[in-house]
Amino acid sequence: MKALISIHDVMPGTMTEVAELLKICRSSGVQQVTLLVVPGLDWQSEQIDQLRQWQKSGCELAAHGWVHRCVTNKSLWHRVHSLILSRDVAEHLSLEPDDVIELMHKSGNWFVENGFDQPSLYVPPAWALGKVSKRAMRSCGYSQVETLSGVVFPKSGQTKRLPLVGFEADTFTREHALRVFNGVALKMPTTKPLRVSIHPYDHKLRLGKNLRTVLQRCTEALSYSEIPR
Repeated sequence: MKALISIHDVMPGTMTEVAELLKICRSSGVQQVTLLVVPGLDWQSEQIDQLRQWQKSGCELAAHGWVHRCVTNKSLWHRVHSLILSRDVAEHLSLEPDDVIELMHKSGNWFVENGFDQPSLYVPPAWALGKVSKRAMRSCGYSQVETLSGVVFPKSGQTKRLPLVGFEADTFTREHALRVFNGVALKMPTTKPLRVSIHPYDHKLRLGKNLRTVLQRCTEALSYSEIPR
C-alpha cells in the first residue's frame, strides 16, 4: 500500500512524542515521514537542531499554521466546527482571506529565518483552510496545500482527492467515529496513496494498535512531492 505519512503538531512540547512516533515508523519499515511543524511557539535552539537532524534523516518539513489555536473571536461556523471536529485549533476559520494568506506567509518565513528551505507543503490546523479562494491561494507561497479532502496545487488550482485515516481517539466517541471513517478509507478500491495522519499522542490512545497495524501495511511511503497528478 502506498502512503503519505505525516506527524502533525510538531511543537516544542511534543518533541518527545514525535521522537517516539518516528521510532515506531522506522520499526514498521517506514522511512519517509512528513513532519508538520507549528512555527509560532517558543522554540529553543536545541529543538530547532533536532528538526534539522530529523530532516537529514529523511523527514520532510511542512508548515502547520502559526500557533495552532484560535486567537480571534469565533464565527458561528467556527464554533460549530470546533464542537464537532477541531476543538480550539482551527486558527484559520475566523480570519479574513487576506489574514489567512498573511499567516501562511509568516509560517513559511519562520523556516527560512531559521536556516531551512521554504517548505513546499502547508497544512492548516484541522485541515481547515478558511475563507480563501483558489485564486487567492496562488500567492500563498506553497506548491501544495493539504485539506480534509486532499491536496490542492495552488498554481494550477487543481485538487487531488486522496483517502485519509486518523487515530486521534482520545474519547469513546472519537474512537468509534474514527473506526468507521478509517474502515471506509481502508476498504476503498483505489490506486491512490493513503494519507496516514498521526498526532503526537496517538500511539498512547485508544487506536494505538490500529496505528501500528496500518503502518505495517504501508509498503511504500511517499513524499508529498511525489503525489501523482
